[in-house]
Amino acid sequence: MKERLSEEMVDSLGVFAPNVGKLTQVRNRVAHTRPMEIDDLAVVHDVARGVYPAAQAYWDKLGNTLKKLEEDPAYVLGLTISLVADPDNAPQHNLPAPEFDETGFFGRRGELDRIKKAIKGAYPVVSILGDGGIGKTSIALKAAYELLDDPKSPFDAFVWVTAKATILTVNEIQRISGAIENSLGLFASAAEQLGGENAKKSKDPVSEVLSYLEHFKVLLILDNMETVLDQRLRDFLLDLPMGSKVIITSRIGLGIENPVALAPLSTEDSTRLLRKLARVRNVEALQGLQPQAIAKMVQAMKGHPAYIRWFVSGVQAGKRPEELLHENDLLLDFCMSNVYGHLTEQGRAVLRSMQVLPGRRSQAELAFLNEYSASEIQSSLLELITTNFVQMQGASMDQASDTTYQLTDFGKQYLDKRHAVSSLDRALFEGRSRDLSALGVRLQAESTASPYDPKTLDIHGPGDFSTARLLRDALRNYERGEIDAALVTCREAQKLSPGYHESWRIEAYIQAARRDLTAAQAAYERAHELASESATMNYFFGAFLVDEAVDLGLGLQLLQKAAVLAEVPPEVVNQIAWAHIRLGDFESALASASHAVSLRPDAHDGSVAMAMGTRAAVYATQNKINCMQSESAVEIIEAAVELVESGRVEMLVGETADRIVQLIEMSEELINGLDEEFLLSSLENFSVRFKDRLRSADPALIKRRVGQVTHVRQDKLFGFARSWGRDYFFHLNDLLLDGEWQYLANGVCVAFLPDEENLRGPRAADLRWLG
Repeated sequence: MKERLSEEMVDSLGVFAPNVGKLTQVRNRVAHTRPMEIDDLAVVHDVARGVYPAAQAYWDKLGNTLKKLEEDPAYVLGLTISLVADPDNAPQHNLPAPEFDETGFFGRRGELDRIKKAIKGAYPVVSILGDGGIGKTSIALKAAYELLDDPKSPFDAFVWVTAKATILTVNEIQRISGAIENSLGLFASAAEQLGGENAKKSKDPVSEVLSYLEHFKVLLILDNMETVLDQRLRDFLLDLPMGSKVIITSRIGLGIENPVALAPLSTEDSTRLLRKLARVRNVEALQGLQPQAIAKMVQAMKGHPAYIRWFVSGVQAGKRPEELLHENDLLLDFCMSNVYGHLTEQGRAVLRSMQVLPGRRSQAELAFLNEYSASEIQSSLLELITTNFVQMQGASMDQASDTTYQLTDFGKQYLDKRHAVSSLDRALFEGRSRDLSALGVRLQAESTASPYDPKTLDIHGPGDFSTARLLRDALRNYERGEIDAALVTCREAQKLSPGYHESWRIEAYIQAARRDLTAAQAAYERAHELASESATMNYFFGAFLVDEAVDLGLGLQLLQKAAVLAEVPPEVVNQIAWAHIRLGDFESALASASHAVSLRPDAHDGSVAMAMGTRAAVYATQNKINCMQSESAVEIIEAAVELVESGRVEMLVGETADRIVQLIEMSEELINGLDEEFLLSSLENFSVRFKDRLRSADPALIKRRVGQVTHVRQDKLFGFARSWGRDYFFHLNDLLLDGEWQYLANGVCVAFLPDEENLRGPRAADLRWLG
């Protein structure tokens, strides 16, 4: 119909046409009283300003509206909506006009979707939790309207009841006349909304509401519940019939619901909200600010929507921005005062400790500072989190650090201004903190000095101090024989610091000592899961698996991983040698023992390395002889000679000396069966070198012999061993270690000092079991 229109109108409609889709959506939201989006007013205003100049004569009313808006931006809020609306087929509802219509709803899409998903899920009660003014009511209303328009929504009716009792203005907190003050009033209001005047007269409004919720699928939204929390409300929520659901908004969680905690707005969304409010209200003092200045302001307001609205209102009323940012006592009272009154004394004590010692604190630290058990501190922290005084920071996935807790920005500001800590309490908490730090320094020093001692605690930082103190007490209980008390203390440490691997490793150590290997393995597995990249943790778990023969292969892998992760001491390499021996890989065991000796061990670890290496050499040599591999046997004996000569003389004691005697006899046995000159001369050389090392340690060692047990009388505590064609008598008293008697049986290899001059016949003195 262009030919019927003037050129000006054609141009004007040319601006209008591309925006018909957006404008239609805005129009429908207004016509059906649905929540506005943040850009709705801007879209309509911008299109209007583009359409009007091109054909002013045709847009007379639009021109007047634009003029009034420029003179008074609040003009639009006073308009009476009389648009023709299509029939609304949505369920019956009494949802109020959204409080955020001035700017429209924006942001928090993820939280909104989570709320809707929770309502459609199995939980009958969904709570939206957060500080006062954080936006709980707005997002609840937005979720309700979106569900109202969802054709798949299961509800027959939407009922809104609010217990909001106060309104924040620039200068005061105003009480709302006739506000609901208790849960009984809340249910009476809900019954009236559901059943009209007759329901209002009901003597039992709780039963009345439950009856409606049973016969119809109702979404009941209870707003601002922190003002009416009591047992009647909890009982009502526990009795909800199937099909109906309840959304509650509150500053305090109930503990019986699926909670959705609202976080502050992002800096980007906070900036958009401030700019939008400044534009709608025509606050010139804020409209001309540079982006950096606005960003600094919204950061000071911590992304709190009520703070931003109150701030803009204050500037609009003539107050200076810096005054509103620094003198915000009124806002803090509005957001936090109702909540503080609900706290237990235990919760308030935890808040005092966090005021005195700000920053992130672990659950274990807070328990120590307040002298609370794990259960007590957990209960207090849950209370403080659900009332938004405390925020929780989860441990990162790549670290075995514990979750930490700290005061929220609003909580800290409110407490510092309204509930300052007394000097007595401050001195108490600071003193406990100093005690904990001093203990932590001592424990860290122990950890650095001997990290592979199973009684040494691995401490990474101050967050571990308090739990390490408990674990030290558990070890002391264990040393006194108080095993049950030690395990109880370990359990307490695990509750306080479930992410601290030492809480589980110390339990594993104690369980292994009491021979409960199943419990020990479970605790070691949990500890290793938490600290899989710790060299010491891999060593302790691997050593357990090998020593107790639980899983030799995995044990060896863990021990080798420990050696890769860090520069390990000889004791770790000795454990690797022992794992190889138990797996039957004697040549690898000999190589590991040689490596341990090269690390310059002390006398004890060096003696262990020598014993492991010579034992492995004996087993490997015997295997080669049995397989008729004489040349390989000679190579193993050569490696054993080099091992023996590489260590200090004081390491050649005990089992090592007897294994050298055994290797000398094996060398001489091979000499008698070989005719290859090179191998013969090599063996003779090795035998001489072995004897020289024995003489250097103790000339008497050369006289010891190796033989086999031929007969044992367990009842009489004596037996016979045969060596070099002679039988030698021995008694229990002849053993170097009485505990080895249980291993003596026919065919077992032993070493002893022969006593040829005994009047009763040859006798084996200083006998040692060799296996």
